[in-house]
Order: sequence, then structure tokens, then C-alpha cells
Amino acid sequence: MDGERAHNWLAAYRRAWEEADSPAAAGLFTADATYRAHPLRPVHTGHDGIAAYWDRATAGQGDVRVRLGDLIVDGDRVAVEWWTTMTADGDPATVAGCLLLSFAPDGRCQALRECWHEAAEALDPPPDWGRLGPGADGAAAEHARRWAEGYERAWRAADPEAAAALYAPGAHYRSEPFADPHPGRDGVLAYTRRAYATEAGQDPRFGTPFASTAAAAVEWWATMLEENQPTTIVGTSFLTFTDDGLVATARDYWFLEPGTHHPFAGWGR
Repeated sequence: MDGERAHNWLAAYRRAWEEADSPAAAGLFTADATYRAHPLRPVHTGHDGIAAYWDRATAGQGDVRVRLGDLIVDGDRVAVEWWTTMTADGDPATVAGCLLLSFAPDGRCQALRECWHEAAEALDPPPDWGRLGPGADGAAAEHARRWAEGYERAWRAADPEAAAALYAPGAHYRSEPFADPHPGRDGVLAYTRRAYATEAGQDPRFGTPFASTAAAAVEWWATMLEENQPTTIVGTSFLTFTDDGLVATARDYWFLEPGTHHPFAGWGR
């Protein structure tokens, strides 16, 4: 999958969403494609399943405007952020999230996974949203692997200092799209201290990075006790790096659900 074909596919996806065109959306996928709008909900399979999901999802939507961030193209895999404003049953709404896509040789998508957040108002993306380049040294894949290994160790050990050390002193981190950023390594440390303080028994795991020369997207899945209650958090981090492999920018998208849920077959690849 080259950059031009990926851009063309996403432009068609955007048009289908803005026009609530379920048949056009379904036609972008292979006949046996899997579409996961939420990792802990039933998967939508094939053209009929995808079209039915789109019919339901877009039924109350109007004035839809979809914006797309910079693409990460990694062989037959593509990762991209999206930001959508609309009316939902007549009320303003914003949905911001990311797509993780795997493509067949004919250019149709054979697997889609996404994470997203909702706000009950019309919001424009912040100036830093969706930007992923240029890369510092073209080694984003290796930097992302090291970040994932280091962050998994730090999270499992509930060690916020070790987690923050993976970020550059001037890093810019958004833990969710509608929240204020956590500026610098000190901001990352303060956020991580707060997050880890309410957790116990963390069992995180990280997927294979989607990486271009400039940036990477990394999936993660963690079960834990949150305020003593079994909880699962599933998300994706979009990352850029400094020349020495520290995180320069990071944006997270995630779902937090009660209960202990384990990854489905094929997650993280």
C-alpha cells in the first residue's frame, strides 16, 4: 500500500461518511473484511455487516465534516487520526479517533480497528492535532519498539519515573483528544503519577507498531484493578521522536471498560 493509494482510500471513506453512503463504505472493504468500531463489541464482518453498521451509525448524523491527520503507511498497514464534527439527532457533537487498517493486494481494506472519544459540542482540533512529521532521523519503527518495551515495563511496575524518562524534556503529550496537553517530561510524570496511583495488578501488552520513517502508532491493551475494580483499557498512541529516540509528541485514543477482557485473535498485528 503506497501513500497515494492510502490517501485515495481514505478520501473515499471520508466522502462515504459525510454523505452517509453505506454501500460506498462497504465497497471499500473485501468481502470477508472485519470492522471493529470498538474492541469489546461484536465485530462487523463482510459487506452486509459493514453496511448494516454504517446504516445504524449514521442514521441520526447530519452536517458531517471529517478531517484526517497525517498518514502512517507501513507496508499493507495504515494508521491515521480523524476528527469529525456533526449534528447527532439535531445536537452538535464532535468525535475524534483513529483508524488502524490492513489492506489486501487489490487496495481494499481487509481489517479495520478504531478508538474514539465523543464530546457533546462542536470543537475544532487543536493546532498540533494530526501532525506527524517530519521525522527526526527516519528510525521511528525502532524508536517505537523501544518505547513500547520500556513503557510496558514501567506500567507493569507502576514506575512513573521510568515511564516519563521515555519522553523528551520538551515533549508534548495529549492523553485524550479533548483534554489539555501535559507539557514536557514533567507534565508526563505528573500525569503518570496520577494514573498509576489508582491502579493495581496492571497487565499491559503492546502491539506491533505501525511505523513510517516519521512516526508510529502503537496499540496497547491492559487489564488492571482501577480503584479496586476490574477494568480494561484498550488504546493507541500516535508518536513522533527525537533523534535520540525519546518521544517528542504523543496523542492517545482509548476505551475504558469495566471488567477483565483479553485481546481478540489478531489484535496488535
